[in-house]
Amino acid sequence: MLPPGWAMAVRPGDASAGARTDAFADLTAPSGERTTACVEFKARAEPAEVVRLVPWLERCGAAILVAPVIGARAREILADAGVSWIEPDGDCRIVLGSLFVERLGRRPARREADAPGTRYVADLFSGAALRIVRRLLIDPDRSWTLADMAAATGLTPGFVSRTFKTLARDAYVDRARGASRVTDRDALLSAWTAAPAPQDAVLERVATVGGPEVILRAIRALDGPPRYGVTAEAAADRLAPFARFARVELYVTDPAAWDEALGLTPVARGGNVILIRPTDGGALDGSFERDGVTFVSRPQVYVDLVRRGAAAAEAAACMRERGELWPR
Repeated sequence: MLPPGWAMAVRPGDASAGARTDAFADLTAPSGERTTACVEFKARAEPAEVVRLVPWLERCGAAILVAPVIGARAREILADAGVSWIEPDGDCRIVLGSLFVERLGRRPARREADAPGTRYVADLFSGAALRIVRRLLIDPDRSWTLADMAAATGLTPGFVSRTFKTLARDAYVDRARGASRVTDRDALLSAWTAAPAPQDAVLERVATVGGPEVILRAIRALDGPPRYGVTAEAAADRLAPFARFARVELYVTDPAAWDEALGLTPVARGGNVILIRPTDGGALDGSFERDGVTFVSRPQVYVDLVRRGAAAAEAAACMRERGELWPR
């Protein structure tokens, strides 16, 4: 993998002297510059284990982690810490002194097998597991017991336990004294945002009552409206005003009831009201009221905005910068 003119020698660590390092890699650049890196070999590189290794690897000054499979989350943790890594038969990212070598995606993505006897959930960011992720991000400073989360989400304690184990494996939460608490809320939110969006039913409508503000006033005036939650730009405007918006988007459970309540007309495109019937049963979890209108949870608003991109993503950044994502 080394560029022309570079030389490398590998020597073992000295276990007799109590050294923890498995090996040292001595690199020599064409200019004569020398760099020595600690090398750590692991049979598995689960994110939680990588997090525990990082402080020691950082103290080495220059370090390389070598493991058969280094997944996306582990790569993210290593990149943030400035630690190089190698899959001997696959990808690598090496940044040592003036040396930069990166090899990504040269073979199909692989998923490391779970540890024997341990059950994890397949996908944290869809289905029932997402209900748990959303609850954690709504109040990221709270510690959750299995019973508390099961009661909040309506899920079984067994499934909550498997989800917590998966979140701990991927270094998103810490499990201690019978409770789980988020340790990296930014990384967890970013992973949710980057996950595939659900295949929700998105129904475009036209309301003839007027513009977005008039539509929101009409919603506010309803007596006992069907269950809903406003999201995207209309919600961001109430939390951290950024720019004018042209439509109102709502998660709803009964689109027909909303057609009747607001006198909406279905259109193929260009609607000023968007009714979203979610496949995710927890899309309305954590909804809150402001100025007589119900909004979906702040993390849900943020994810919806970022996924839309362009000005909507800028509105999400504004919401975060003004402290409206996790208000104290």
